[in-house]
Amino acid sequence: MLTVLLASVLIISFAIALIKEDALVQYTDYGPPSQLFIREVDVKPTEVTSATVEVNVTAYINHAGGKTKNATMLLRAISRDTGLLATQATAPIPGTDSEKTLAISQHLKVERNGGYELKLLLFDNGSIRDSGSVNIQGLNAITPQSKRSGINLNNIDFMVSGVSDGRVTIEPDIYLENRGPETSENLKLIIKARQADSNLLADRASSETGVIASETTAVRRVKLEVPDEYNYMVAVELWKNDVLINTWEKPVLLAPAKTVPKESVEKKMNIEVSKFVREGTQDEGIRPPYATPPPMYAETPREPGFEVLGAVMALILVIALRRRL
Repeated sequence: MLTVLLASVLIISFAIALIKEDALVQYTDYGPPSQLFIREVDVKPTEVTSATVEVNVTAYINHAGGKTKNATMLLRAISRDTGLLATQATAPIPGTDSEKTLAISQHLKVERNGGYELKLLLFDNGSIRDSGSVNIQGLNAITPQSKRSGINLNNIDFMVSGVSDGRVTIEPDIYLENRGPETSENLKLIIKARQADSNLLADRASSETGVIASETTAVRRVKLEVPDEYNYMVAVELWKNDVLINTWEKPVLLAPAKTVPKESVEKKMNIEVSKFVREGTQDEGIRPPYATPPPMYAETPREPGFEVLGAVMALILVIALRRRL
């Protein structure tokens, strides 16, 4: 019996030595699952172009206990128009044993013309610990970097400086305000006058904004020459190199109409297109002289005296006929 007892002790000791390492590992890995919760989410645009918007999504995650193992945050952008997945990205969550709040950030690039639901999923050791979502919309209201100037148009005043041969010279005063924190660049202005009913371009001119200090207003004046007795829409375009930054419009009524009863019959307007014709090419702000159009037809000149000769011959012929009779 003593021999059997000693042999059993040796066998058990040998077995414990073989499985000791695995048993310790299992004991070490054993513990309560991690507790991760999304407390708050911030979304901030970082790069804006005419087509896309890149946003930085920061999730504040509360680690309430348990040790994490390969924890990650999955961020998905779902289109609110189609319900389809637009894009997604993942970010690692650092491992920690203590209770604390972690700020995890990730970037996503989405189309500017659209709204999205940003869904967040927290994974730890292959299991979902928490989820949340936040909506973003109205991204097209964000001005792209290429179109930011700080200059805004406050008002346009019009003054008539001359009338000649059915044409009116208008001088618009353009009030430009720099609402940016810094002095503005010298940008290009293009001013156009379009006939309100036909949308025909009557005239255009160019100017510059000049350097405008922050929180100040500058006035720029140009000249436009348009046909009289028409209504116009004057458009002011702001250009930065080859990029159209902004456009403003204001009407000019040279043929204002009075209010008529609703039962009245509308009268068709006769627009003389010839008044809007510009011959040849012209640089912006420079008008070529207007040549008088050639007549539609011309009479062939005749030599004087032939009418009298014809009358004399007819009289001689009548006298000769009478003598024969």
